[in-house]
Amino acid sequence: MGETAGLFIFVHMEERSATGRIVWIDNCKAIAIGLVALGHLQTNYLVNEVIFAFVLPVFFFLSGYTFSSTATMPFGKMLQKKVRTLIVPYLGFSLILFAFWFFVRRNFGLSGHAADTSVTDALLQIFYGVNSGAFVTPLWFLTCLFVVEVLFWLLLRLGRKIVIAALVLGLFVFGLYYWTYMDIKHLPHALWNVDQACFYLYFFSAGYIVYRCNLVEKLLRSKWKSCVVVSLSAVVFALAFFARENVAVTWLFLLMQAVMCNAGLLACVALGWLIRENRAMNFVGRNSLAFFAMHMMVQSILIGVVVKVFHIDVGSLQGSLGICILLTLISLFVLAPVILFINRYAAWLVGRRRISQ
Repeated sequence: MGETAGLFIFVHMEERSATGRIVWIDNCKAIAIGLVALGHLQTNYLVNEVIFAFVLPVFFFLSGYTFSSTATMPFGKMLQKKVRTLIVPYLGFSLILFAFWFFVRRNFGLSGHAADTSVTDALLQIFYGVNSGAFVTPLWFLTCLFVVEVLFWLLLRLGRKIVIAALVLGLFVFGLYYWTYMDIKHLPHALWNVDQACFYLYFFSAGYIVYRCNLVEKLLRSKWKSCVVVSLSAVVFALAFFARENVAVTWLFLLMQAVMCNAGLLACVALGWLIRENRAMNFVGRNSLAFFAMHMMVQSILIGVVVKVFHIDVGSLQGSLGICILLTLISLFVLAPVILFINRYAAWLVGRRRISQ
């Protein structure tokens, strides 16, 4: 593809907010971060399987969709940008969550991994940048996205589209197996989530291609088309989920898992396109990184307060979908002033110099 990484000119007609941001992207981010927060709070099997089948691919897809300008940068400039926008926030929020874990989580009646982890192990988890049960859990996304973006930038330099497509699809098949069975078979995480990067690279690449080919606008140009896409995607997702739950053949199980990922992603994009611009969705969407990083910390505090004040068993609380939805909304509301403070006085923490509200 050469040093210009395949420059083409496309006219994108997305609805933009007063700040110049693309409305449907912020809507998708807001939907996704709300679902992530809900998924991390409740323990219902069906809800968890539905949410986490597609919600994280949404973030990688949107990152790929907005990667076009970065794709043409020299490697050094691209790397510098990604360190500022991903690694610096990762380290900054890791220190915040480490302090919360050190002074609060491990000292107030917790059992299991969060309480038993040593300080040395916790610091090593930050270094490895992987998912953990102590406090790094929501932050693995940043190191994984960093690996995906650098890998994709390098793949673009191969030039031949068929080679790039073959590599992306090959890595996806491997990553799909690893992503699906890593918890069931206790597969180890690679440094900075290289294992999961193989899986998410596919969705990142899809977002990049969709942008370059202007497919979102072509497919979802009218409201009725968006409604049809949401409905059909939901039906396909449900059928694939039912089939997945009733098959014993590994390759068929993985195929249905892949169908669910793509159908859920498509439904989320179409739903984001359908929703009209509003200040709440816009705020959550443009501050999704901070919400993503800190929502589990706030949830831990809320759970502790509810259990202490109302004497509700933690298992019962997390098993109630209604209560979990309410606590999810409260956690996002509680984080809003914190995020306003960060944007005004510590915008570097979210990879920016200063953010206007």
